[in-house]
Order: sequence, then C-alpha cells, then structure tokens
Amino acid sequence: MTSKVLTILEAFTGERTEMSMSQIARATGLPSSTVHRLLRDLVEWGGLERTPQGNYVIGVRLWEVAARATRTYGLRERALPFLQGLWEMTHAHILLAVLDGTEALLVEKISGTRDVPPVGRAGGRLPLHASAVGKVLLAHSDPQFQSQVLEGELIGYTPATITDPSALRSELARVRRTGAATSIDELTPGSASCAALAAGPPEVGSVAVSILGTPGARDMREMTMLVQSAARGLAHALSNTRPANPITPRLPRSASSG
Repeated sequence: MTSKVLTILEAFTGERTEMSMSQIARATGLPSSTVHRLLRDLVEWGGLERTPQGNYVIGVRLWEVAARATRTYGLRERALPFLQGLWEMTHAHILLAVLDGTEALLVEKISGTRDVPPVGRAGGRLPLHASAVGKVLLAHSDPQFQSQVLEGELIGYTPATITDPSALRSELARVRRTGAATSIDELTPGSASCAALAAGPPEVGSVAVSILGTPGARDMREMTMLVQSAARGLAHALSNTRPANPITPRLPRSASSG
C-alpha cells in the first residue's frame, strides 16, 4: 500500500501540478477504485488538496514535512540573505541547488524582473550536464559518480548542449580550475547562467548558487565574481554551526507524544 501511495505522489512531477482522478489513474496505472480510496486518505491527511474544480494538488502538509528535511533545514534561511543580495545587484533569476541523485534539485529561486527566460521553480530539477548549477555540482562530486553521469545519456536540449563525454570532462576540469561554471544557450535558448559552489557541512553537502539572465545583458566576468562572492559568504555561514531554531515553538501535547 505504501508503494501505491508513493506512486500517486510521484505522478505530480514536472508540469503535473494539478490532476484529475482519471489523470492520476492513467499516470500511475493503478485501478480507479484503488486511486479513489488512496486519494481520499491523502486528502484527509493533508498530503493532497482538492481544487474548486475537483482536481487534486499537493497539500501543505507535505510542504510542512519536507521543510524538516535534514539537507535543507536551515540552508534556505542562511542562504536567502546572499541570494537577495545577488538579486538586488542583478535583478536576474537567482537559484540555489543541491545534488540529488543524478540531477540538481532547486531548493530556492528568486525570480528576476528583467527580460530573462523563465526557469524552473523551487522543487524543480535541472540536468547536471547542461545547467550551470549542475555542472558546478558535478565537477566537485566523486570521480566515480562523474563517470556514471558521463557514461549515461547526455540529452541535447539545444545545439549548444555538451553531449560528448570527452568535451564534458574537459568542461568539468575547467570548472574546477576556475571555480565557476557557465551555461550559455545550453539548456534554454536565450539564457546565460553562472554558478559557484558553496561547500556545506556533511548533513547539507555541496550547494550551488547561480545567476541566470540573458546573454549579453551582463558581462559574464562580472556575473562570475558576484556569484563566487555570494558562494564564499554562504559557505562561511554554513560552516558557523549554531543551534537551529525550532520549526514550531511549542508542539501540542498530542503531536509531541507521537
């Protein structure tokens, strides 16, 4: 039963943010009767919510649980001042990402106000070989993991995407040498991004900070300096461990008693 519940939740991926019961049944391959019963339980718990049209969306209860994840608890709070500073200087998209599986998971995003291409939102994922955050995380990852990615499928999102393993290996060496990764038209036409690494404690791991804008709108060298400065500041903040504030000041007796 647990696997079926997870299958339903995993159906909400990519652009699938709102689905009807029949769409969920088709996406999961589960019988409609099973989907109906599990959806009812998920709505009652708060993991899913119903829209006025009767469709299903992810509920805030799942967000509450996810906010307690060890790898992101406190990360967003410490990173936001640096992300906000980058946004105020550039008004471009500002991204914060961590390595999750073979993808870069966006933990936070501040949307740009200038004419920049749209990009994923917090909770979305980016490929390691075609995005700046992905490249910088991949370049500083374990060599065995790098080989795994390089030997896998390198999808060509645009003509500029690096899909040759040897060329990508050389690019990763350049990232390690310079301390920053770039992606120009490699993931989305008309976009240019620059990312730097902020090494976090073991429970957080490596974190990537990125600026994304339009090619030519800002000098790439300036973007590199800005993002590297923010990454250094975040790394310093993450290294200064301090007791974390409780998420909830006081839990009700029923909740704390389990």
